[in-house]
Amino acid sequence: MFESKNKYFGRKKGKSFLRLEQYTKYLVEPKKTLFNKIKTPRILEIGIGDGEKISEDAKSNSKVNFIGCDIFADGVLRAIRNSVDYKLKNLQVFHLNIQELLPLMPDNYFEEIRIYFPDPWPKNRHKKRRTVNQKLVKNLTKKLKKKGFIRFATDHGDYFIEALALMKKSKYTMPNISPKSWEYSDSNALHTKFEKKALDKNHKLFYFSVLKNY
Repeated sequence: MFESKNKYFGRKKGKSFLRLEQYTKYLVEPKKTLFNKIKTPRILEIGIGDGEKISEDAKSNSKVNFIGCDIFADGVLRAIRNSVDYKLKNLQVFHLNIQELLPLMPDNYFEEIRIYFPDPWPKNRHKKRRTVNQKLVKNLTKKLKKKGFIRFATDHGDYFIEALALMKKSKYTMPNISPKSWEYSDSNALHTKFEKKALDKNHKLFYFSVLKNY
């Protein structure tokens, strides 16, 4: 099973792992040659959660290639199960940190990068564990094509502001901005498990899409 050997925080496996473990045989080793073979357009999803959204997107958009990763095994294996059951040739997922995958990917590779409801690590002493940081944004920018988008969603206002400030520092722009750009709406809705959980708890949700215009 190709999983991260580096230290990271949070759960690696959940209650459904035993039911999904049989799909570990379909995990592939990430290599530069593998990524070179994946045709454009390409979308990267960092943290695929339960694996359902990236699977649905792959089913609905057969001409787009989706690449996802997560340190939580259950979601990765669920996406693989969907890929096998629905014969999704345009879906490739990895049980790895994004930091381990990026060096294997060519520059100017993705049309879009998604980071939806990453672990917020809300306590001050834990915020350094957050996925979105200056180093990651710098590395993602190299992998994103000109006119490509980074899309972000969270139910933690301070994480939203922190991530948006990092994008501004890296000279991303926000086209079609309006007073409601940040808010949950029919146009912003992602229909993910974590989004639904946040809505059920009456949490305020925050979204942005930023453009690499260079």
